[in-house]
Amino acid sequence: MSNTSKWYPQEILQEPGVRISPTEKQTILSKFPLPDENGQIYADGVFEGGGVRGVAFLGALRCCSDLGIRWRKLAGTSAGAITAAMLATDLSIDDLENILGQLDYSTFLTQKSSPLIINGDPADDLQSPAWTLFFLTVSRQMGEYSSLPFRQWLETTLAQGHLHTFADVKKVEGSELKVVISNLSRGQMLVLPDDLKLHESPDSGPLFKQLRLGSAEEFSVAEAVRLSMSIPLFFEPGKLGNDLIVDGGILSNFPLWIYDTQSVGINDKQSVGSTPAIPRWFTFGFRLVDTGIEQQVNINSPVSILGAMFRTMMKARDRYHQREMDKGRVINIDVTQAEVTTTDFNLDADRKAKLYRLGYLSTKRFFLSDNFSWEKHLKARGFGELS
Repeated sequence: MSNTSKWYPQEILQEPGVRISPTEKQTILSKFPLPDENGQIYADGVFEGGGVRGVAFLGALRCCSDLGIRWRKLAGTSAGAITAAMLATDLSIDDLENILGQLDYSTFLTQKSSPLIINGDPADDLQSPAWTLFFLTVSRQMGEYSSLPFRQWLETTLAQGHLHTFADVKKVEGSELKVVISNLSRGQMLVLPDDLKLHESPDSGPLFKQLRLGSAEEFSVAEAVRLSMSIPLFFEPGKLGNDLIVDGGILSNFPLWIYDTQSVGINDKQSVGSTPAIPRWFTFGFRLVDTGIEQQVNINSPVSILGAMFRTMMKARDRYHQREMDKGRVINIDVTQAEVTTTDFNLDADRKAKLYRLGYLSTKRFFLSDNFSWEKHLKARGFGELS
């Protein structure tokens, strides 16, 4: 492991003006619903995909930890799924900072799918898709790298927090974990483990019959997350049965909707249109913003059309659903200053620190803003004024 990849979050938190002060904490907590009988504050969290830029979520979570927030329902796509899975473990924020602070992300790229694939800095691969497509075509591969090294690391890390399967999440009352994936073979968005439960019914589709699982809840969390972060062209597609699975961000990169509906499973029609229960606590959405890549792009070739289509698929659907009602719960983390791309796995300590700092400060500003309160949150989600 390269020493240049190491960084130390505690040093950032000691910088003037970064950490929440006691007075600010008191102000923020006054906007939350009352704690439970044990004095505990809960929240649900949904995390957007964004590759290695997801380091910013760690800073956001430290800010939430400083407020004493404990997580119940969690969901995410790609890097957001990694974050959600980490939060579903027994690991503390100190543990997570130590693990991710020491991590050399380039170790995930140690296994290329073919010796015929020649590339330079992985940060540029998806910015220049023409060469990527050329080498994949020559080598007859569907992704530059195997995601097995990542799967092995994640499985070991989650095990440290006593998390192996989705059944382990349920051991804490009220806890849930949902991971979004994209099924290319059938043109479906799947939410795991919910959609795996379909195989247990007599009329389940062919995919679920192929899986032959003892129980959907026994499905590996590490495998679910690996499927969700299989960035197309960059990582080889994963598989469910004989179906090819890629990054869930293709169909929903920011699944903020996931706990606003009673729907379970892609064929569960009874719950469509049902009225959600009044929430007992906040659902926060953590979104990564990069103004450098969200500006209008110049489209002047078939390859640039392909790139623009890819970006549109990953962003447009969720932006459409992120209406005015969502602004009271979406924590936008502007990572533009960090100058990090989705596949920038050669992340050095300075840029890790930038992402972490931006995550903490963005979350702090959100909580201190006038637009944030429990009453406004409920009203924005359609539940009216508190009685």
